[in-house]
Amino acid sequence: MPVFARRRLQSMLDALSPLMPRTKTNDLLARLESKNAKSALAAEVELGLLWAISHVAHLEIEPTLAGSSSRPDAFSRDLFAGRPAVIEITAISDDTFSGEIQMERAANIIGQFANRERKGAAAHLHFEFLEENRQQKGYRRRVRRITTDFKLTPAFEVILRCWLKAPDWPNPEAIRLTDTEIDVVIRWKQHVHPRGRTFSSMPAVADHAEDNPVFKALQKKERQISGAPGGSLKCIFLGDAGCRMLRELKPLGPTEVSGDHVIKYFLAQSSVDIVCVFSPYRALHQLFGGGSRAPQWRVSLYTRKAEPIPANYELLNKMVEAMPKPQLEGYQARSWHQQGMFDPQGKGIYLGLKMTTKSSATSISISARMVLELLSGRITLEEFQNFAFGQNDNLFDRQFKSGMTIQSARLERAGLDEDDDYLVFDMEPDWGAQRLRNPNAE
Repeated sequence: MPVFARRRLQSMLDALSPLMPRTKTNDLLARLESKNAKSALAAEVELGLLWAISHVAHLEIEPTLAGSSSRPDAFSRDLFAGRPAVIEITAISDDTFSGEIQMERAANIIGQFANRERKGAAAHLHFEFLEENRQQKGYRRRVRRITTDFKLTPAFEVILRCWLKAPDWPNPEAIRLTDTEIDVVIRWKQHVHPRGRTFSSMPAVADHAEDNPVFKALQKKERQISGAPGGSLKCIFLGDAGCRMLRELKPLGPTEVSGDHVIKYFLAQSSVDIVCVFSPYRALHQLFGGGSRAPQWRVSLYTRKAEPIPANYELLNKMVEAMPKPQLEGYQARSWHQQGMFDPQGKGIYLGLKMTTKSSATSISISARMVLELLSGRITLEEFQNFAFGQNDNLFDRQFKSGMTIQSARLERAGLDEDDDYLVFDMEPDWGAQRLRNPNAE
């Protein structure tokens, strides 16, 4: 369940199939099943928005525009107060400006060399990439110190070899490699998660209103709807697929250039009428025990006019209400996807254990997916214990010891928004599991 559960994704595909050209269906399927997190999450956002539009308004998917060779993602006659609208949909992640691709590439190059010099060394290496301020195009910019052209120089190989071959390695526990292509501190650590081995003090922030992925995505989509017929609205829907600038459109603290600023800057000089941002978001108060912990859709509407007229966006509001609730925030879904946690045949994401007691009977609800994986030999008994009960006692063993056995079992469906169900075991006292009682005893 990245943004939507797989059951929900299939349901939306089925519902939209009469409206979608076969080529579009094939494209969405290929991207939904992609191992590339950016492609998969972008496809999820696009599918979810198309489905939500179809739920409340007229929808054509990839329509042909008269006099134009481009085919926008969608066209609706009535989504915006009866005015026709040409809609482009895109999702943005931090991949392109977080430096992650360059940092991972450099870590791979250094890690491969480290393993050749000392077997298994790369699994213990953590990479902290430094930053600096540079004067570029008349103003100072923060620059992450790693380039796409980085190569291990002979001088770097000597430094690494001396460190890795030392009989008391790792001593020292950290070394630094720096030249015009890189500035990185490499630390030895006992445990390094494969998805957490790189770090930079410079977050995925923009310091220029145009030189950032949000503005560039908007520009690209504007070109694709340039052939919109006269009198129709030009709309761009932006989805947060793990993009800090969209998740925090107006950050509380100081920032170079915010997503809010970039979108307003774009609209001030473009022919686009509407930009709408969709972000799965968990409110801060929910993090501290107040209310449900499930994310909700946060939708931010931008128009070229100063104040949108609420009546014109009534169907848009209904569309948002119709959208299935997201399972994760964008950055979480991106991280989990990168870790391969959404393979339908991999280890599942399980529903949590529940127990209810009424009179002398007890019901234990446990993940059906987890039980299936145990029975099929895909997880061990030790993993089952850890996933289901953690450090606590096995609830079934506890009930069994108290003389209770399973009297009935049933499947409790969790619905389209979960890729798991509950197996519910009803347990009651049973003389078959207890010492016999003297009926004449007082």
